Amino acid sequence: MLDPLSANGRGKGRIAIPAPLLALAAALLTGLILRLWGIQWGFPRIDLSPDELNIWRISARLNWQHLDPGFYNYSGLTFHLNFFAVQLLRLFGVTIEPHTILLVSRLWSVFFGTLTIAMAFLAARDFFADERAGAWAAWAVALLPIHAWHSHFGTSDIGLVFWMTTVFWLSVRAGREPSLRRFLLAGLAVGFAVGVKFNGALAAITLLVAAIVAWRERRIPRPGRVLLLLGASAGAALLGFFIVSPYSLIHLATTVSAFFFESAHVKGGHYGFDLSPDGFPYYPYAYQLFAAFPFSFGVPLYLATLISLIHFIFRSGKAQRLLGLAFPLAYLGILASWKFVPTRYYLPALPILLILASRGFSRALAASGRWRRFAARSAAFLVLAYTLAYSASTVDRFRLDTRLEAARWARQAVGPGSRFILVEPIFDRNALVPADAPAPMSFPVPLERVMEKSYMPLLDRGRFQVTTRDLPSTVSDMERGRLGPNDVLCLSSLVYLRDVRLGRKAEGRLRLWNTIRRNPRRFRRLKVFDSPFLNRRFYAALDPMFACDFVSPTLEFYVPRPRIGGPTRESPAQP
Repeated sequence: MLDPLSANGRGKGRIAIPAPLLALAAALLTGLILRLWGIQWGFPRIDLSPDELNIWRISARLNWQHLDPGFYNYSGLTFHLNFFAVQLLRLFGVTIEPHTILLVSRLWSVFFGTLTIAMAFLAARDFFADERAGAWAAWAVALLPIHAWHSHFGTSDIGLVFWMTTVFWLSVRAGREPSLRRFLLAGLAVGFAVGVKFNGALAAITLLVAAIVAWRERRIPRPGRVLLLLGASAGAALLGFFIVSPYSLIHLATTVSAFFFESAHVKGGHYGFDLSPDGFPYYPYAYQLFAAFPFSFGVPLYLATLISLIHFIFRSGKAQRLLGLAFPLAYLGILASWKFVPTRYYLPALPILLILASRGFSRALAASGRWRRFAARSAAFLVLAYTLAYSASTVDRFRLDTRLEAARWARQAVGPGSRFILVEPIFDRNALVPADAPAPMSFPVPLERVMEKSYMPLLDRGRFQVTTRDLPSTVSDMERGRLGPNDVLCLSSLVYLRDVRLGRKAEGRLRLWNTIRRNPRRFRRLKVFDSPFLNRRFYAALDPMFACDFVSPTLEFYVPRPRIGGPTRESPAQP
């Protein structure tokens, strides 16, 4: 609460702002800076993320005569927000370039990401009736590394996190003081969450549990009243879904088909981002607990959250445990069973876990005893300091993406007669180039297909080539001089590390990679572009793909050395 200072002459007429609100303001400012840092990465290019490119393409084709996205794998709210914001900019005379639309999409992520910080404060404050718990939850979400990373992408993930956190808060309020208005608001928020992505429907679990708990604790007097409130909230959810994504319901049959397609996709795996490798930690649930979450939180915040969650489980009442854990356990229980394991899929549950953990931090910081309080505050400071440093070091990779740095270098340092050979032995050649085409060949596939496969820079598209799965023949071709004197091999860690994580399953391909990478007598390394971050080796040990999970893969450029006694070659220009 805001209480006037005692009128003793010094503070007369001023308002004392409580420390938790000051902490919230500081968290909002810090979180906003982290999310805006490097937000224009890649411009004027728009192709550095296949997920962004898909959202951009759908948003860019909308017009006032045709507002149907024509894409029903996701709901429509993200596309329409992008479209309406761009139309507003047009009214103010802003020139709309391709990257302008992408910037608008990213700024929506920044907006929803920053609002989630405030929502975490409100949810923790009301759930525990403790503003200090709210302040800790706000800071934890503000610095949460994976949340800061994905707030830089013009996709639907961060918007979904916001609406699902909002549903949690509104459900807590509806359960504490049941009323038709509160259940309608919570139901409407569920509809908005589904209007971003279909898995937003799982947010309704908290609302259902809140109604049951309120009835068991006699805040709702009759079972019939429970059914009435839940029925009203379900109707509000359907209305909210229709308001923000009407075409998903208009084309319901296509939407259902798209839903089952996506469901089959996530359960079928995705090479490099699934549980194909053998051994620990590549088992369902173990992977999330011992690899994905430590990387997503940063180890200190993850351990502190685990300890505080244990405190919550053993020190809370049964009803509070059920209300708090119902959604994250159900959500993670479903998604962690899938073979496909991109870390961003777990994002909606993470702010809720931080909210539940906030009371443990609040009580530790208010511990009795001078030394216990000092130790708790020192530990909290170290956790936040490391998490800030980890988030900042990873977010800074957006500012100087290695793919753009490599493209600039190539234009300046490599002669115009050179070709760039993208070494990709892991993909079926027929997925990229015609089966009867000789290798190497010009790169004819659509831009989004290239980015989906390798996230590589296209450099100069007229000079960019691709190898086949059969790397030995490529090496043999180089030895015979068939590739030309100025051809440059380009290797990406985002491709190479997919084989590293498979271990023995990819021994043959790893030997092929090392034919180039560890054979200086035959291949000279021209240039390496790398963008390390805090403790990258440690996180890469959890899963090699974490070394380049979201941006700035390591890129290496090599040229074959001329064989002794062989034809004389002209080497590419030195960097």
